[in-house]
Parts: sequence; C-alpha cells; structure tokens
Amino acid sequence: MVQEIQKQIIRFALDFQIDSINTYSGYKGDLIVKILTRNKNDVLEIRKHALFLEIKEVVIKEKLDTAQYEIYCVTEDDGVYRLR
Repeated sequence: MVQEIQKQIIRFALDFQIDSINTYSGYKGDLIVKILTRNKNDVLEIRKHALFLEIKEVVIKEKLDTAQYEIYCVTEDDGVYRLR
C-alpha cells in the first residue's frame, strides 16, 4: 500500500514542470519522496494531491539561493520493525 501511494504522488508530479524526483528511506523506516520544482503553483497542487492521498507528512522547503522548492512526502513503511 505504501509503495502504491509513492507511485501515485510520483505519477502526479510528472505532469508538472519538475526538476527532479528522488526517493529515500529514512533512518526510522519512513519512505520519502523528494520533488524539486521552481514553480510555486506546482508546489501547491502537488501538496494538495499529497494531502488527498493521506500522506503522513508533507514538508515544503523554499531554497532562495537556487530559486527552487523542495517538497518532501513522507510515508510510514509498515514492514519495518520498530523497538518500543
């Protein structure tokens, strides 16, 4: 299910003017999709869709030095064993 959500946000983002898309695995087992774009309207649309998909957390970072926006979509990987 988590991978399907990642695929959906990546497919959605490809319809916009993006500079790059990367995927990462966080140190706590979270899966992260990082999207870079220069268009503020694209950022808002991608964020809106990510929230519609009920992604755990959506973070937007504006990089003033490169005039880019970074969008981080974080989903929790249920297959990772966590110590309590």
